[in-house]
Amino acid sequence: MARRRSRTRRARRSGGRLVWRFLLGQPMDGRRYSDATFWRRGARIRRRPWVFTWGWWTLAAGWQRAGIRLAAVAVLLAAALAALAVAA
Repeated sequence: MARRRSRTRRARRSGGRLVWRFLLGQPMDGRRYSDATFWRRGARIRRRPWVFTWGWWTLAAGWQRAGIRLAAVAVLLAAALAALAVAA
């Protein structure tokens, strides 16, 4: 019988994977939905088209998705810092 790993160890490893996927612009669930790579835009969606409502996001290159995600984080951080500066 295979030995099971502890829950905290699995959570730590999956948390690191989520951060890595977020920074690289990969899908957060780890599945590939199109033939897009980090540098090249996708040409086709691999699953049924009615499953997706965000077709442009699925076909975007990884650097474009990463740029949008990191820009959103930067805007949120700037807003939080501005709110702290006003409150102080």
